[in-house]
Amino acid sequence: MATLVAENPRIYKLDGPAMETVKKYILNGQSWKAGQFLYTDTGDYLKTCATVADASTGGIKYLALTDQDDPAVNTTLAEVGVITADMIFIGNELDGTVVATQVGDECAIDVTSNVVTINSADTGNDAVEIVDLMCNLSPAEYDIADTLAKITFKIIPTALEAAQA
Repeated sequence: MATLVAENPRIYKLDGPAMETVKKYILNGQSWKAGQFLYTDTGDYLKTCATVADASTGGIKYLALTDQDDPAVNTTLAEVGVITADMIFIGNELDGTVVATQVGDECAIDVTSNVVTINSADTGNDAVEIVDLMCNLSPAEYDIADTLAKITFKIIPTALEAAQA
């Protein structure tokens, strides 16, 4: 058992050679770290997804490819990755309580200090589906009892297809 360091999600599996990217304007006041999830508001400006982001809050549409400081204007473009239903991410579970029976469950994200983790205990704000536990995929490296355990997950269709908010 180890205490892992929470890191922003990264792509674990991708159908195809590369992630599609687009350039979008950043909403004034927004800043993020690479690997954070993003969406666009009704003005089509990029915003960071917050804790419990789901279909009702604009969903999860993009992956931050680089760190971004607040541009202080609405005229700064950022290149971001377009998330699709076939992408599988690797990330940390919020408190390490994920168990094998939760594979296939849908749950929420948590965002604290620009770091996205998966909150497997919150099934009321579904945004992701747990695909597998890294202790199953790489048992020499990970343990089921790890704090901030590593899991693989994908963004659920309702979060990907959500209306701008």
